[in-house]
Amino acid sequence: MLFEIRRVKNGCILKVTIGENETMEQDEVVYQEKYDEEVECFADFLRHLEEEYGPSNNRYSEKRIYITVKPGDKFIPPSKK
Repeated sequence: MLFEIRRVKNGCILKVTIGENETMEQDEVVYQEKYDEEVECFADFLRHLEEEYGPSNNRYSEKRIYITVKPGDKFIPPSKK
């Protein structure tokens, strides 16, 4: 499997090549940046990659991949009024 990432104005395009020569299959995945939810959009892109191309696993697997969005360790939330 070959992965190529190409940057475009509003995100990136991932080109996935599976197989060789006559049996070669290509797929493209688009990540589009949205300025108000940029981090969540990228996390969704990574989740899609993990589901489609990542190793198979389930609830009983020894190791799993988790993609989560968390605040920074120095982030101070605004006070509620």
